[in-house]
Amino acid sequence: MSMLGDEELLAEMRAALDEAEAAADRVRRRVARSKTTVEDKKKVLSVTVGGQGELTRITFNGDAYRRLAPAELADLIVTTARTAREGAERKTMAGAAKLLADHAGLGDVARSATTMEELFEGVIGLASGKDDRQRGRAAS
Repeated sequence: MSMLGDEELLAEMRAALDEAEAAADRVRRRVARSKTTVEDKKKVLSVTVGGQGELTRITFNGDAYRRLAPAELADLIVTTARTAREGAERKTMAGAAKLLADHAGLGDVARSATTMEELFEGVIGLASGKDDRQRGRAAS
């Protein structure tokens, strides 16, 4: 391969890396803005958590909470907060799964490449969104 070809290949790989970094940044920003609010089954209170599961708000709906024993109220808060955190985690994992799905074949490409050129072409193929069948034909 000529030097010009190597430079073009490196430029394409850098662009692919930049795209992956941008996608990761989008996921991080989405998580940072994300909020999950869960109301308990009896509708006594609701709990809001941020994208990383941090508690941001507890809202009491009316004064029904006053009729609960302290231990019962504490358990209700903890249980509702746990449910909200789990919801936030599911949202975060869904965003990460999309990012990983976009670049999931990287390990397969690295293991199956027999030359640096095949490796570079595989990485570029992943970044440009080619499907596995197209990569398989290109490597043949």
